[in-house]
Amino acid sequence: MASYLQGHSLKRIVALFLRLSLFLSATFLSPALLAQNGNLPRLERHGDHYQLQVDGKPYFILGAQVHNSNGFLAAMDAAWPVLHAMHCNTVSLPVYWDAIEPKEGTFDFTAIDAIIKGARIQGLHLALLWFGTWKNGAMTYVPSWVKENPARFPLVLDATNHPVQALSPMSDASRDADRTAFARLMAHLKEFDGTAHTVILIQVENEAGVLGADRDYSAEATASFKGPVPAEALASLRKTVPAGSTWIQVFAERAPEAFMSYWTARYIGSVAEAGKAVYPLPMYVNVWPREQPGLLRPGFSSPSGGAVAYLLAMWKQVAPAIDIIGPDIYDENFDAYRDLLTLYSHPDNALFVPETGGSVHHAENMFMVFAAKNAIGISTFGVDAGLSAEDLNSYKGWGSENALNYALLGPAANVWRSLSDAGHVQAAIEQEGVANLGLGFDAFDASVRFGAVTDGYGGPRGRGNPQRNGRVLIGQLGPSEFLIAGMNANIIFATKLGAPMTNTMLLSVEEGHFEEGDWKVDRLLNGDETAFGLRLPAHGQTLKVRVRAY
Repeated sequence: MASYLQGHSLKRIVALFLRLSLFLSATFLSPALLAQNGNLPRLERHGDHYQLQVDGKPYFILGAQVHNSNGFLAAMDAAWPVLHAMHCNTVSLPVYWDAIEPKEGTFDFTAIDAIIKGARIQGLHLALLWFGTWKNGAMTYVPSWVKENPARFPLVLDATNHPVQALSPMSDASRDADRTAFARLMAHLKEFDGTAHTVILIQVENEAGVLGADRDYSAEATASFKGPVPAEALASLRKTVPAGSTWIQVFAERAPEAFMSYWTARYIGSVAEAGKAVYPLPMYVNVWPREQPGLLRPGFSSPSGGAVAYLLAMWKQVAPAIDIIGPDIYDENFDAYRDLLTLYSHPDNALFVPETGGSVHHAENMFMVFAAKNAIGISTFGVDAGLSAEDLNSYKGWGSENALNYALLGPAANVWRSLSDAGHVQAAIEQEGVANLGLGFDAFDASVRFGAVTDGYGGPRGRGNPQRNGRVLIGQLGPSEFLIAGMNANIIFATKLGAPMTNTMLLSVEEGHFEEGDWKVDRLLNGDETAFGLRLPAHGQTLKVRVRAY
């Protein structure tokens, strides 16, 4: 009996000790744990630029978006190896309204749960794309119970009074149904992923607007169009407009597009607001830009109602729950790509490219995003179909040059972001007929030559690469110290014009890489490797260089 009591007492003591340990852990340790778990991904403003923060650390999105119909487990099981070969850190993946709410009020999140688990196993983050009311200017992903009830969920009418395949953004019923489904999705994500933070970003709708009409010509919409522009829309303008002015008086020939943009922004802002009230992850909209080759016809050349550049301020005013507005850029032309980046990088808008192409010229232009002061990331569309991991690992096919970019810059992403956000990074990109570029820094100039370098009038010049795929980033670490990354280029440094000392020498050239933000030297370059310029090979290279004037 005594031994039993002793054993029983010992068990009670052990139990009490364990309870006390748990209490102390909850009292003293859990604040840190709670801070970690409660430290949601968020967009932070730092002076004149933004940062995406994930688990309390700066995060730059090196993204890969799967094809539209691949947001299912079977497709993703085949895609994971390809995505790893892409060297991405974030996968953009659709979530379909018609799949999660096939019957009104009945929700099924089985597929997305399985994919989130898969992403955790793969060590990847997710940006979820809500394919709700809009996908590329149409309503193709709304549930059947919405499509089959146009009396309740009215469609946009074109100028001939015929319906087009798009829900009217003026419909409260459509908006409320979308809001409800989106809020349920966000509530589920909070429950399923609220501490793991696998999902870091949400895209609300996809390339919103309408194709097939420049505006809604229904009686209700036409009456609103002929009436005064709402005060909140006028508040976004940089000019004084008399109260009571109509859409045509304010926007002239752009009035139909501006009208649709206002109502679309109200609709999407309301959907985002409902989701954020439940689980406030960063949210963005992507844009099919109106800046398209050929004739400009909103509603036909691009969806009418999207967050086009000249209406960016209106969207920010009307839909404050949207954190970022980002352009999808498929144009390969350097000037067009640069112009869109400029249009969407604002003091109140972080620069994010949700979709870009996978050609070699997209890979080149991507370097402008890496160099941009206000950028939080970029994502390559469609590398998961038609490619194998072997293709990407051997840098063949669509997206392979983008993968090369990610592999080269990914381990040093936060180093480059720190330099870029301070305004200390410049990009040199080979263009058609442009194989020599000069970059100016504080005490030195850099001459970047692409392709074979041969002598001629004006000194040694690059003759261009056969595939026109040269690209370089140069970051200034100090007055005479530089970080260089790129491929298919040759770089020399010179003193500034008019400087008292006209010659330069290389004090050191380190080839290396970054590990957890720390520079690791792989070898010191000298002799033949530096005598004729710093030559960056086709597979890419990162150098740390010190220069001296004499």
